[in-house]
Amino acid sequence: MKVTNLVTAVLLLALSVLVLLGTWELPYWADFAPGSAFAAFWVALVGLVLALALLVSTLADDGREPHGFPDRRGVARVAALTAGLWLMVLLIPLLGFMTAAIAFSLFLLLGIERRPLVPSLFTTAVVSGLVYGVFIAWLGIALPAGPFGL
Repeated sequence: MKVTNLVTAVLLLALSVLVLLGTWELPYWADFAPGSAFAAFWVALVGLVLALALLVSTLADDGREPHGFPDRRGVARVAALTAGLWLMVLLIPLLGFMTAAIAFSLFLLLGIERRPLVPSLFTTAVVSGLVYGVFIAWLGIALPAGPFGL
């Protein structure tokens, strides 16, 4: 598993650098909206951070604990997560993006992760507020709205 993680980290690092170099001359911001380098820059930056984190954690791993497939409970959690994602996709046209995302976030935190109610509500409110603030208020992207206007 260590070799696989090292190869993955190096490939992700190389691809992220390639994207940054390939979009260096593109405009980051246009007159009133993000330019053609906006998304590429942020995706490459996140890729760099994830690649470096994977590289550091792989190099720090002593390899004593073997990696294995999830047990029956783990498979059930993965299946529930997958079903929840598909349900969210199906509910977006009916409820709107924000409402479906809030419902999915609560399902993930309360149903799958079994987190306490108050921190789950707080986390969902903060993440939903950030998504609304960045994509709808700041960038003006028209996400699908449902009957609640969200």
